[in-house]
Amino acid sequence: MHPAPASSDDASWTSAGLARPEAVRAWQDWAARTIAPLDVCVFDADSFAARWSSHGVGQLRLLRLEAPAQRVVHCGDGAGKATPSIQLVYARNGALKTRVGGKRFTVRPGEFVLLDNTRFYQMEMDTAHEAVDLMMPLGWLDRYLPDPGALLGKPVSARPSAGSGQAAWGAPLGSLLETMAEGIDATPLPRSMIAEQVGTLLTLATGFHDAPAESRHRGQLARQILRRIETDYADPDLSPEALAAELGISKRYLQQLLAGSGTSFVQELTATRLDRASDMLSDPRAGGLTVGEIAFRCGFLDPGYFARAFRKRFGRTPSEWRELGGPALHG
Repeated sequence: MHPAPASSDDASWTSAGLARPEAVRAWQDWAARTIAPLDVCVFDADSFAARWSSHGVGQLRLLRLEAPAQRVVHCGDGAGKATPSIQLVYARNGALKTRVGGKRFTVRPGEFVLLDNTRFYQMEMDTAHEAVDLMMPLGWLDRYLPDPGALLGKPVSARPSAGSGQAAWGAPLGSLLETMAEGIDATPLPRSMIAEQVGTLLTLATGFHDAPAESRHRGQLARQILRRIETDYADPDLSPEALAAELGISKRYLQQLLAGSGTSFVQELTATRLDRASDMLSDPRAGGLTVGEIAFRCGFLDPGYFARAFRKRFGRTPSEWRELGGPALHG
């Protein structure tokens, strides 16, 4: 059997042979166009070296990335600029220190995590790293994961395991991702068949199987609520009562939906506001704004409450955070 023909929209790029400032700009521009609005900060532009390859796999898109130490901030307003999808980010080499939805965790080599490409997240890599980013449209993913929102931001091992049951299914998925990264061009099978294998193994690796329509609807509503918080966090009038009324559900049901995703309205809203405030305090472009103005722009009406919540979350006052440029992201 001969290898299946390469997709017509396969592409690749390398910084080799380019002047470093030109290479860094090309890398940043590509990231913003390809995944969604991404802000990429390369820590050492003088020694920058990177490459990427992009492949169509049925309805999926496979990105193989090799990059130096950098910080990637996904702005969370990708709707309209990229097709809403779930990203499966698999670490091949190097640790991916991640912040999303008020949570901080590290995706280590041999692990993957699911992220929503319409929501805010940040990844920071202290060293050169290599990763696979598999972008999966929601319509496609619904066939395999009826409630992907319940799995977002939870690293899953794809290493060989001596155990059995659900945990053991991560290894076949990891092996498939490794094989795709190294040899998608040489596969003898139609790529749409490989995409089906990805979906099936993802179902097994995460322990999610077919669910009734009610469960699917609950997951969609929960994702809608979380996206609304991500986009309208600066609105001081955003409340569970108002959002529940807009969605035609009760406040109690709204809270139950978020509890099923391991969070609450207040927890998610406060974490989002604090994360955005910490970003603004570290951004030189916001240097002309006072701490109080930044708090207000992020939805906090009480500067005292903002200062207390900020210190409790980050261990520093907002002014200290601004002066010191914020801490390194911890796993």
